[in-house]
Amino acid sequence: MKRVGRFFARLFREWGPVIIAVLVIRSFLVESFLVPTGSMLDTIAIGDFFLVNKFIYGPKVPFTHRTIVPIFSPKRGDIVVFRFPQEPDVPEPASRYARVFPRQFPLLPIFWDREAGFFKWHIPPNFVKRCVAVAGDTVEYRAKQLYINGRLQFEPYVVRRDFRMLPGLEPRPENFQELWESDRFYRTELSPYVRDNFGPVFIPEGHVFCLGDNRDNSEDGRFWGPLPLSYLRGKPLVLYFSSSAVENPPNIAKILLSPLAIRLSRIGRVVR
Repeated sequence: MKRVGRFFARLFREWGPVIIAVLVIRSFLVESFLVPTGSMLDTIAIGDFFLVNKFIYGPKVPFTHRTIVPIFSPKRGDIVVFRFPQEPDVPEPASRYARVFPRQFPLLPIFWDREAGFFKWHIPPNFVKRCVAVAGDTVEYRAKQLYINGRLQFEPYVVRRDFRMLPGLEPRPENFQELWESDRFYRTELSPYVRDNFGPVFIPEGHVFCLGDNRDNSEDGRFWGPLPLSYLRGKPLVLYFSSSAVENPPNIAKILLSPLAIRLSRIGRVVR
């Protein structure tokens, strides 16, 4: 037993500082991110891996959306990574799972599955979109064209690959803003009516409005509402790897075993 204890003590002395340093860097400074969908084409491709600057919008308490010290806020045109606002903090159904660590001290996102009798790791997914409006702005998306504060926006990065023009809500409901903020456009019978004709809406304080560059195939702020600043995870820096072998959900083994799928021309690009 003493020999085993000495082994683990030595192991902790040698690897403990490394593990702690990695956790600190990942939680507060830089993190890797994989793009599994095409909502940001052609700016970001499916299978792009990039590093995210997690410090720019303020460090977060690990595994939460609570900002320790706010630093900068995103500007119009910035690409941002954020925790998906529609995903709950607790896996569903909530009655099935119990927190292992208290909400006030979420050391790890581990929950106890009462039915399976085992642990479950749960982290809400991160999305990447472009911030197109900030608090105080009025946004309207009219006939697939974006207007901010009544002005048509020049967006050279946007692609539109569906030539159909879906109708908007006519007449426009008087409570459009309320419907939008209460998620009534997210995966409901109203969803198709806001893809190509949306708003106008007012971006509330403490929020931003995000859209995908692939406008006809992006589940974004038109559907799930304004994004709280507290949900921001960071800003992309540079692409360090890219593979056409990425699927959704990603299969790491297939990526590693498909060297011919590596897109060398994308590696090293600055994300903007």
